[in-house]
Amino acid sequence: MDADTTDTTDGTNAAEHTEDTEDTGKSGPRTGLQLLAAVGLVGAVVAGLWGVSLLEASTKPAEKPAECTAPRPTDPPGYPALCAAVNRPDLPTLLGTPEDRVTTAHPAPLALGKDPMVEVRLMHTVVGFTDSSTTVEDMIGMPQFRAVPATVLGHPAVTYSSNAFVLAPGANTGPVTRNLVVAQDPKAPAGRAFEISVFREDGRALDDATLNRLAETVLPTLPGWVAAP
Repeated sequence: MDADTTDTTDGTNAAEHTEDTEDTGKSGPRTGLQLLAAVGLVGAVVAGLWGVSLLEASTKPAEKPAECTAPRPTDPPGYPALCAAVNRPDLPTLLGTPEDRVTTAHPAPLALGKDPMVEVRLMHTVVGFTDSSTTVEDMIGMPQFRAVPATVLGHPAVTYSSNAFVLAPGANTGPVTRNLVVAQDPKAPAGRAFEISVFREDGRALDDATLNRLAETVLPTLPGWVAAP
């Protein structure tokens, strides 16, 4: 989320409100706090443990391709399929860093609520995918995130930037995270969406051309994706 909203959302509120969100596939009377909490989870997904040695540990090359970590008992049932689709051999190339490699692929460390989430860490980049109940229309309705409308493979979408959460003592904000929210059904901008969130170890924001290339390659392989006519 944007820096001016980061201080208004904490993990406790996110857990409280996202667990109350029902998967109706339709836009309903959702409070601003519920939506802020839902979107706030994305920052936690992508970099919840930034500054607590997890990223440093992931920079050590693996001896073999990383496999998806088994789901925890509390993880939503959609995690295994989501992880299998995102943890693909060409992921470093899609991100524009073919020399990089995946080191871990696991449920998001701070995943809360009922939305399946996966975090794939490379040596220098972290990618998060969420099968999200926060919709494209939700994002457009929250001007504080300055979401920019877009279209991906004929599906309504928005892009926005945020700062990853930092849990290290005395830290302020983490690296810039670039986020893309795409409706799963091209005819349902108020229905479920897939959200992609990426940040780099060097702090540089991912460019939109690379983000779109990643989305256009991975999204059609995800369960729940409806191809545009």
